[in-house]
Amino acid sequence: ATFAAFENAMALDIAMGGSTNTILHLLAAAQEAEVPFGLNEIDAVSRRVPCLAKVAPNVAKNRTYYMEDVHRAGGIPALLGELHRAGLLNEDVHSVHSPSLADWLKTWDIRGGSPSADAVELWHAAPGCVRSAEAFSQSERWEALDEDAEGGCIRSAEHAYSKDGGLAVLKGNLAVDGCVVKTAGVDESIWTFEGPAVVCESQEEAVQKILLKEIKEGDVVVIRYEGPKGGPGMQEMLYPTSYLKGRGLGKACALVTDGRFSGGTSGLSIGHASPEAAAGGTIALVEDGDRIRIDIPNRTIDLLVDDAELARREQALGGAYVPKNRERKVSAALRAYAAMATSADKGAVRDVSKLG
Repeated sequence: ATFAAFENAMALDIAMGGSTNTILHLLAAAQEAEVPFGLNEIDAVSRRVPCLAKVAPNVAKNRTYYMEDVHRAGGIPALLGELHRAGLLNEDVHSVHSPSLADWLKTWDIRGGSPSADAVELWHAAPGCVRSAEAFSQSERWEALDEDAEGGCIRSAEHAYSKDGGLAVLKGNLAVDGCVVKTAGVDESIWTFEGPAVVCESQEEAVQKILLKEIKEGDVVVIRYEGPKGGPGMQEMLYPTSYLKGRGLGKACALVTDGRFSGGTSGLSIGHASPEAAAGGTIALVEDGDRIRIDIPNRTIDLLVDDAELARREQALGGAYVPKNRERKVSAALRAYAAMATSADKGAVRDVSKLG
């Protein structure tokens, strides 16, 4: 495990507009491997790596691409190849395929000039709508590969969907240690957003408020105590985002949480707010009606409440960072995890030093 390898992995995810879960997993792996790769490094990568692919639920302007379209365009090697040609990839690293990533790309990147016959055959494989775990168990093939780097599924850096990557790290008084958003799934019309908070102490409460139409256009839904310690376990907030979209509020509301999201999430969904509520983060101090400002271009997220008022609220809590009126059965294993859990900016890993 090396810094360069972690940087490559994050560059790929950002170029593809992938899941924010990748950030969590890479941070956790880096913590365990003792590699100094954190949210600041991810933020730096996101500012220089463009978005080269938009795959559902992310939507390009003229059409929707799916994973089979990525495959037809050359898959992961084609994405890595475009990053390589743009000077955005660390090539002198080992991979599971080869001692040299650059040498492996020469063989498997269909846009690199000399792909092998095996690579060309592989990328021609098309969906056959047949249930099977065996490769090439059906005969469907693409007539032609998608090598269009200007308007195809996978773009070159010169023709990127956006100059900034598909994931971003935001910081501000609402998330001092950072939070993350999949910008590839956010309509650019709401990259800057400000609205009143509607506070929910759990995913279930958020779902109820959305279905009862208590969430209105312009609101910022705040779901707290769903982080690594507060959940515990940091479950995915897939239902609230799906229901907001189903009610036609996907481009009219924002969602902020210390929980996480599924790769199927789209819209202005900001997760991993750190420190989380259960760890005394500012998200625990938010009240209904507070204004929250989100600014993706400037990478900021702020609770528009003055410091004196926040200090008063913190004192009133008296260190009791627990959800109100939430009934949830928590297993012994999750209680043990919660006792050692770090917030999402550290990958939600267990910190055994907390055992004393």
